[in-house]
Amino acid sequence: MTFANFLLISEGFDYLKTLPNATFAILGVAVILGLITSIINVKMMNLDEYKRMMLDSKKNQAEMMAAVKSGNQRRIDRAQKRQQELMGQQSKMSMDRMKISLFFFIPFILIWQVLGNFFGNSVIAFFPFDAPFIPRDLTVANWYLLCSFGSNIIVSRVLGLTFEIDPDESAVKENEQE
Repeated sequence: MTFANFLLISEGFDYLKTLPNATFAILGVAVILGLITSIINVKMMNLDEYKRMMLDSKKNQAEMMAAVKSGNQRRIDRAQKRQQELMGQQSKMSMDRMKISLFFFIPFILIWQVLGNFFGNSVIAFFPFDAPFIPRDLTVANWYLLCSFGSNIIVSRVLGLTFEIDPDESAVKENEQE
Protein backbone atom coordinates (compact mmCIF):
# COMPACT_ATOMS: atom_id res chain seq x y z
CA MET A 1 0.00 0.00 0.00
CA THR A 2 1.47 3.32 -0.98
CA PHE A 3 1.26 6.46 1.07
CA ALA A 4 -1.15 7.99 -1.46
CA ASN A 5 -3.51 5.02 -1.09
CA PHE A 6 -3.28 5.35 2.67
CA LEU A 7 -4.25 9.02 2.43
CA LEU A 8 -7.26 8.15 0.27
CA ILE A 9 -8.41 5.50 2.71
CA SER A 10 -7.83 7.74 5.73
CA GLU A 11 -10.06 10.46 4.25
CA GLY A 12 -13.07 8.27 5.04
CA PHE A 13 -12.03 8.15 8.70
CA ASP A 14 -11.57 11.89 9.28
CA TYR A 15 -14.41 11.86 11.82
CA LEU A 16 -12.06 9.86 14.10
CA LYS A 17 -9.73 12.86 14.32
CA THR A 18 -12.25 14.92 16.28
CA LEU A 19 -12.89 14.80 19.99
CA PRO A 20 -14.30 12.62 21.57
CA ASN A 21 -14.13 10.15 18.66
CA ALA A 22 -10.32 10.23 18.68
CA THR A 23 -10.27 9.62 22.44
CA PHE A 24 -12.46 6.53 22.15
CA ALA A 25 -10.71 5.26 19.02
CA ILE A 26 -7.31 5.23 20.73
CA LEU A 27 -8.84 3.68 23.85
CA GLY A 28 -10.36 0.96 21.66
CA VAL A 29 -7.05 0.27 19.92
CA ALA A 30 -5.26 0.02 23.28
CA VAL A 31 -7.87 -2.35 24.73
CA ILE A 32 -7.97 -4.57 21.63
CA LEU A 33 -4.18 -4.85 21.40
CA GLY A 34 -3.92 -5.56 25.13
CA LEU A 35 -6.65 -8.18 24.89
CA ILE A 36 -4.97 -9.91 21.95
CA THR A 37 -1.56 -10.08 23.63
CA SER A 38 -3.07 -11.21 26.94
CA ILE A 39 -5.11 -13.97 25.30
CA ILE A 40 -2.01 -15.23 23.52
CA ASN A 41 -0.10 -15.11 26.82
CA VAL A 42 -2.84 -17.19 28.44
CA LYS A 43 -2.70 -19.74 25.61
CA MET A 44 1.10 -19.93 25.56
CA MET A 45 1.87 -20.21 29.27
CA ASN A 46 0.83 -22.61 32.00
CA LEU A 47 -1.10 -20.37 34.41
CA ASP A 48 -1.43 -23.04 37.08
CA GLU A 49 2.34 -23.52 37.09
CA TYR A 50 2.85 -19.76 37.19
CA LYS A 51 0.49 -19.37 40.16
CA ARG A 52 2.11 -22.30 41.96
CA MET A 53 5.53 -20.75 41.42
CA MET A 54 4.37 -17.41 42.80
CA LEU A 55 2.87 -19.10 45.87
CA ASP A 56 6.09 -21.08 46.39
CA SER A 57 8.08 -17.88 46.13
CA LYS A 58 5.89 -16.14 48.71
CA LYS A 59 6.18 -19.15 51.02
CA ASN A 60 9.94 -19.22 50.57
CA GLN A 61 10.22 -15.51 51.40
CA ALA A 62 8.38 -16.14 54.66
CA GLU A 63 10.65 -19.11 55.36
CA MET A 64 13.73 -17.00 54.66
CA MET A 65 12.59 -14.31 57.08
CA ALA A 66 11.83 -16.88 59.75
CA ALA A 67 15.22 -18.52 59.20
CA VAL A 68 17.07 -15.22 59.51
CA LYS A 69 15.14 -14.37 62.69
CA SER A 70 15.99 -17.76 64.18
CA GLY A 71 19.67 -17.42 63.27
CA ASN A 72 19.79 -21.09 62.19
CA GLN A 73 22.45 -21.08 59.44
CA ARG A 74 21.42 -24.46 58.06
CA ARG A 75 17.83 -23.30 57.70
CA ILE A 76 19.03 -20.06 56.05
CA ASP A 77 21.17 -22.00 53.57
CA ARG A 78 18.26 -24.29 52.70
CA ALA A 79 15.96 -21.30 52.15
CA GLN A 80 18.59 -19.55 50.00
CA LYS A 81 19.05 -22.65 47.88
CA ARG A 82 15.29 -22.94 47.34
CA GLN A 83 15.16 -19.21 46.52
CA GLN A 84 17.80 -19.67 43.82
CA GLU A 85 15.83 -22.58 42.32
CA LEU A 86 12.65 -20.51 42.27
CA MET A 87 14.45 -17.54 40.73
CA GLY A 88 15.69 -19.80 37.93
CA GLN A 89 12.15 -21.04 37.26
CA GLN A 90 10.77 -17.50 37.35
CA SER A 91 13.50 -16.34 34.99
CA LYS A 92 12.58 -19.07 32.49
CA MET A 93 8.89 -18.15 32.65
CA SER A 94 9.73 -14.44 32.26
CA MET A 95 11.81 -15.24 29.19
CA ASP A 96 8.87 -17.13 27.71
CA ARG A 97 6.61 -14.10 28.27
CA MET A 98 9.25 -11.80 26.80
CA LYS A 99 9.47 -13.94 23.66
CA ILE A 100 5.74 -13.50 23.17
CA SER A 101 6.14 -9.74 23.64
CA LEU A 102 8.94 -9.61 21.09
CA PHE A 103 6.69 -11.42 18.63
CA PHE A 104 4.28 -8.45 18.85
CA PHE A 105 6.94 -5.75 18.75
CA ILE A 106 6.98 -5.26 14.96
CA PRO A 107 3.17 -5.12 14.59
CA PHE A 108 3.05 -2.59 17.45
CA ILE A 109 5.65 -0.42 15.70
CA LEU A 110 3.58 -0.51 12.51
CA ILE A 111 0.41 0.39 14.40
CA TRP A 112 2.24 3.29 16.08
CA GLN A 113 3.32 4.55 12.66
CA VAL A 114 -0.21 4.39 11.29
CA LEU A 115 -1.69 6.11 14.35
CA GLY A 116 1.04 8.75 14.37
CA ASN A 117 0.56 9.50 10.67
CA PHE A 118 -3.22 9.59 10.98
CA PHE A 119 -3.56 11.73 14.12
CA GLY A 120 -0.31 13.70 13.96
CA ASN A 121 0.32 15.90 16.99
CA SER A 122 -3.32 16.81 17.50
CA VAL A 123 -4.79 16.77 20.99
CA ILE A 124 -6.66 13.52 21.58
CA ALA A 125 -7.74 13.97 25.20
CA PHE A 126 -7.38 16.29 28.16
CA PHE A 127 -5.94 15.19 31.49
CA PRO A 128 -8.29 16.50 34.22
CA PHE A 129 -5.64 17.81 36.64
CA ASP A 130 -1.97 18.70 36.86
CA ALA A 131 0.21 15.67 37.47
CA PRO A 132 3.97 15.21 37.27
CA PHE A 133 5.18 13.90 33.90
CA ILE A 134 1.67 13.96 32.40
CA PRO A 135 0.73 16.92 30.21
CA ARG A 136 -2.77 18.41 30.34
CA ASP A 137 -3.19 18.13 26.54
CA LEU A 138 -2.69 14.50 25.55
CA THR A 139 -1.45 13.47 22.11
CA VAL A 140 -1.75 10.00 20.61
CA ALA A 141 1.38 8.73 22.36
CA ASN A 142 0.41 10.07 25.80
CA TRP A 143 -3.20 8.93 25.60
CA TYR A 144 -2.34 5.50 24.18
CA LEU A 145 0.18 4.84 26.97
CA LEU A 146 -2.34 5.81 29.67
CA CYS A 147 -5.05 3.68 28.05
CA SER A 148 -2.70 0.78 27.52
CA PHE A 149 -1.44 0.70 31.12
CA GLY A 150 -4.92 1.06 32.56
CA SER A 151 -6.64 -1.46 30.33
CA ASN A 152 -3.84 -4.03 30.49
CA ILE A 153 -4.10 -4.17 34.27
CA ILE A 154 -7.81 -4.95 34.05
CA VAL A 155 -7.48 -7.41 31.14
CA SER A 156 -4.61 -9.24 32.87
CA ARG A 157 -6.64 -9.59 36.05
CA VAL A 158 -9.72 -10.83 34.20
CA LEU A 159 -7.70 -13.42 32.26
CA GLY A 160 -5.75 -14.55 35.36
CA LEU A 161 -2.30 -13.32 34.30
CA THR A 162 -1.94 -11.37 37.54
CA PHE A 163 -3.45 -12.21 40.88
CA GLU A 164 -3.25 -11.40 44.56
CA ILE A 165 -1.50 -13.89 46.76
CA ASP A 166 -3.77 -14.34 49.72
CA PRO A 167 -1.84 -15.37 52.86
CA ASP A 168 -4.62 -17.83 53.69
CA GLU A 169 -4.32 -19.41 50.22
CA SER A 170 -0.57 -19.82 50.71
CA ALA A 171 -1.21 -21.57 54.05
CA VAL A 172 -3.85 -23.84 52.47
CA LYS A 173 -1.44 -24.86 49.68
CA GLU A 174 1.26 -25.53 52.28
CA ASN A 175 -1.08 -27.76 54.31
CA GLU A 176 -2.14 -29.66 51.16
CA GLN A 177 1.48 -30.49 50.35
CA GLU A 178 2.24 -31.83 53.83
